[in-house]
Amino acid sequence: MQKQYRIFFTFIGLICASVTHAENMLVDVNVLYTIPDAGATDDFRTGKILSVNYNYYTLPWLALTTGIFISEEISENANSDIVGTFQTRIETSGITLGLRPEHAFSDRNKIYGRAGLLFYKTKLSVEDYFEPGIPGGTTSASTDGNGYILALGWAHYFTPKVTFQLELKTQQHLDLFDGKTNADNVFDISYSGFSIGLGYAF
Repeated sequence: MQKQYRIFFTFIGLICASVTHAENMLVDVNVLYTIPDAGATDDFRTGKILSVNYNYYTLPWLALTTGIFISEEISENANSDIVGTFQTRIETSGITLGLRPEHAFSDRNKIYGRAGLLFYKTKLSVEDYFEPGIPGGTTSASTDGNGYILALGWAHYFTPKVTFQLELKTQQHLDLFDGKTNADNVFDISYSGFSIGLGYAF
């Protein structure tokens, strides 16, 4: 994960070094409402992922974008088996690098896309509850890896600098626990949903 963070800060440094006009920058903060999907029989509840993005416009319609994201702890509904009840929780964080093309269809409205790579660190916890008199416990494990992000959004300018953003978005985290367990236990997880946020242009 340290390598990915070095890439992130190098990318930030290159963007900052190339900034010559303040009007070329946009910072946006968004909250994604999502239900994690690991492609199995999981039944996660809706959770939230906060992201902060820095966008530098190399062309009037195209920005380089980089950001950080962090989720709350998202719980699965409790499941039961022959020995008791268990509940899975997941939390994730990481960085993104990509492009943000956009098109203005009026003075105050734009549509835009966001596409790029992400590097994640994810923690998975399972809490067991047994019959009275039998102690339970929590087992957890962490993993890191990469994936991709795709989004389609609408931006409305309240003022020339302040925007409201609404996105349909998916974050795909690939190959969780690859190299840390046998191949049958490796899985992908997606965080898809809609996000709302605000942006500020410099």
